[in-house]
Formats: sequence, C-alpha cells, structure tokens
Amino acid sequence: MSASTPPELPTERPVRVGRTALDIAVAFAVEASLLWAVTDGRIDWPTALAGHLAFSLILVLFAVWETRRGRETRLLSWLAWMTLTLGPGGPVATALLAAMTLVFSRSARPFEEWYESLFPDDHESRSELLYRRLLEGREDAVAEGSVNSLTDVLFTGTTRAKQAVVALLARRFRSEFAPALQMALADPEASIRVQAATAASTIEERYHATRIELEDAVRAAPQDADALLSLARHLDDYAYAGVLDDDRQRSVMADALTAYRGANRRLGAREDIDLAIGRLMLRLDMIDEAEMHLSGLAMRCEDPRPTLWHAECLFRLRRFDDLRLVLDDPKLAQLGLSEEYTGINPVINLWQISALTAFQPLEAEP
Repeated sequence: MSASTPPELPTERPVRVGRTALDIAVAFAVEASLLWAVTDGRIDWPTALAGHLAFSLILVLFAVWETRRGRETRLLSWLAWMTLTLGPGGPVATALLAAMTLVFSRSARPFEEWYESLFPDDHESRSELLYRRLLEGREDAVAEGSVNSLTDVLFTGTTRAKQAVVALLARRFRSEFAPALQMALADPEASIRVQAATAASTIEERYHATRIELEDAVRAAPQDADALLSLARHLDDYAYAGVLDDDRQRSVMADALTAYRGANRRLGAREDIDLAIGRLMLRLDMIDEAEMHLSGLAMRCEDPRPTLWHAECLFRLRRFDDLRLVLDDPKLAQLGLSEEYTGINPVINLWQISALTAFQPLEAEP
C-alpha cells in the first residue's frame, strides 16, 4: 500500500446568515442614529466620531468573543470591519453580502468536491480503496474487494484495519477469501489470531447449518435436481472455505462429488458440473478417473482449466510425453495471461525446452 496520504482538506463550515441578521440591524440602527444626531445638530462631529469608534470596538470585541465560543463569524467580522470604515454604509454592504450568500449557496459546490475535481486521485490502488472503505466501516468493502486486496491489508495494515478485515470476512465470507482467513489465523498479533479463530468458528457453523437445510431439502424431494445441485455447490464451497482440517475437507469433497454426480445424472451432461467433478476427482487423488474425465472435457470445453488439470493428472501419472503434447495447447498460454495463473508460462517454457533437449525427468526411487 502506498505510504503517501492525501492532504488534509479544510473543514467547510456554512455561513450562518440568520444569526448575523440581528447584528446587522443593530449596527445599522446605531450608526444611522449617530449620523442623524450629527446632521440634526444634537451632537458635534468629535462626539459622533468617538461614538462610532467605540461602537466599532464593541463589534470587534464581540466578534472575537463569538469566535472563541466556536461560532462561525465570517459575516460578523466583515460587519465589524465595514462598519469601522464605512459607518452606516457598513451594515448595508454586509446585508447585501448576506443576501448574495443566501442566493449563491444554493448552487455552490462544496470545497471537497471542488478540490477533488482539480486533483482527482486516479492512482488509488484496489488495496488503498479497500483500506479506506474498511476504515469507513463500509459493508460493501469485501464484496467489492479481491483476495489480493484483503491479504494486502492483512500484511501491511494497522491493527484496526486488520480487525475490520476479519470482522467483514466473518459477515461476508466467500470461499475465495479463504487465503485471507488463513493469513489472519497466522497473524503475528494475538488479538487478530483470536478474532480470526472466532470468525472461522462462526463461518463453519454457518456452513454446517446451511448444509443441514439443503440436505433436508434433498431428502424431501429426492428427484429435485436443482436441490441436489445446490447441495453440491454448497459442499464444494464448504470444502474450500479453509475452516476444515484435512480429513474433514476430503470427506466434504467426497460428499460434494457424490452430489454433483447425482445432479449430472438428472440434469444431463453440463459443462459446469463436469468441470467441478473433474476438479474434485483430482483433489481426491482419483487420478486415473480424473485423467479420463478431464481429457474428454478439455477437448470439448472452451474453458482452459480442464486442460491445465489434465496436464496435472498426466504429470502425476508420469506420462511425460503426453504431458508435453497437452502443454502445447494454446488455451494454456491464454490462461497464463490472467493474474491468477501467471506461473503457468514459465512451466510451459521449461517443458518445451526439455522436449528440445530430449530431457527425461528422473524416475522416483522405489
């Protein structure tokens, strides 16, 4: 995250015209009275000038006093200065200024909006945006964030920001955020680890409660393919949530595979279901079955992931000649352009070099 922080903008306070209206009226009455008294011969000019200066001093002291009380005194300060310099014309000028302020304030842009239009922050990264939203308590922060942004905050953020991440994960958790949860569980700060452990327990309880509801729905309507598919997808997410130990994760994966197969039989061959079945078979070490399933899926599917998983199956089966042929598939190069799979291209290049040099991987010792 960037160490630079935006400049602190001055706080904009609206001009309170109504509060100054009485001050303007009093000032005009006093100054007009002094002018009338002089012109009518009731007092001489030195006395009127002394009265004018005394009243102007009172206005200045009153403005200072109101400022110390925390009142907005821009119009009052203007009234004091204009009355001192213009006499009766000062309150009149201030009244005109107050009237214009009322008219123009209805269409005036706030200072923050004006400043941001002059200096837009076009280079704010996703991590910085997420960090700011977390500190603002925005509930959509996780929904709009990515796992990389979350881990950035957990790696470089303050304790307050980390706590905000974990709290939002507990409320808005999705299986793709599992790496962020695991990172919070291993955080150096004990308070973050405890909060993350509590969040993991809450997430697991929520997954388990939803699983029971979906299983009840499947038992109530055994032929409902949509209910079975919903259960399969939920179990799939549950397995990858990062809140289960290895044995329970494999058990949930096996249950998800069974549910996917059942849904596939009822709904017919569907690419998204076949994709999930092949991935789960691979993760459950059903390598021979996964290889057969993924080889056919890779040929008829535009999605490059079955080709990648098929290559993994061939590697684990030590069928290196077939693996080199699969790695020549242009879909893998296309997949390597995405941020999530940037490590694919170096691996493909290494295998292509090995094919040119007739290099064969060493066989594992018995």
